[in-house]
Amino acid sequence: MRQGQRDWPVWDVVVRVIHWYFPLAIAFMWWSGGEGLMQWHSWVGYSLLVASLTRILWGFVGSYYARFANFLCSPRAVWHYIRGKPFTGLGHNPLGGWSSVALLLLVTSQATSGLFASDDILFEGPLAYWAGDWSATLGAWHETNWTLLRTLILIHVCAILFYKLVKKQALVQAMITGRAVDRFSSEKPVSSRWALVIAGIASAVLALVVAYAPDSPSYY
Repeated sequence: MRQGQRDWPVWDVVVRVIHWYFPLAIAFMWWSGGEGLMQWHSWVGYSLLVASLTRILWGFVGSYYARFANFLCSPRAVWHYIRGKPFTGLGHNPLGGWSSVALLLLVTSQATSGLFASDDILFEGPLAYWAGDWSATLGAWHETNWTLLRTLILIHVCAILFYKLVKKQALVQAMITGRAVDRFSSEKPVSSRWALVIAGIASAVLALVVAYAPDSPSYY
């Protein structure tokens, strides 16, 4: 670190909190869905949607290395990285950046489709009536998306193990503290209070939409 330069984290607290909340919430969603605890399943699903929307918006207004523009690379750069070109940046490597976005989009898709999904038996999302005839289709996509999400999570875990065991890069520790021995940022993080504002607005809008959404008519 140069004299007078602060040792700021590469990944700010907002990125790290949301990053670690995802696996905890997804694991609970998996368990609660399997156990038929659909009310808990829905509540945690709402929180996942708020977290994912907050992360998406933070990718435009957040700290330097949290912004998509500063870690998403061209397909050419990704290809060169896959073929062995060294990565000398601080944030996500070219492949990891796109992988993180893919995970984020799948989580958002999972939470959103759950709002409109219906299986006509056990579960009906709060906005299923608005979806109309598309509700069953979105329910089917909810299941397909879940398969895709689990597959990408497995790939993500395998990649972490590869970087730990083969490349000797402690990615887990870096995502806990936001920095590593040789990886720190000279860019001051944006205040996490703005992320709380974003999450608060997203939560309020979602709560209003769910509260005032019409119920499906009962024929029994």
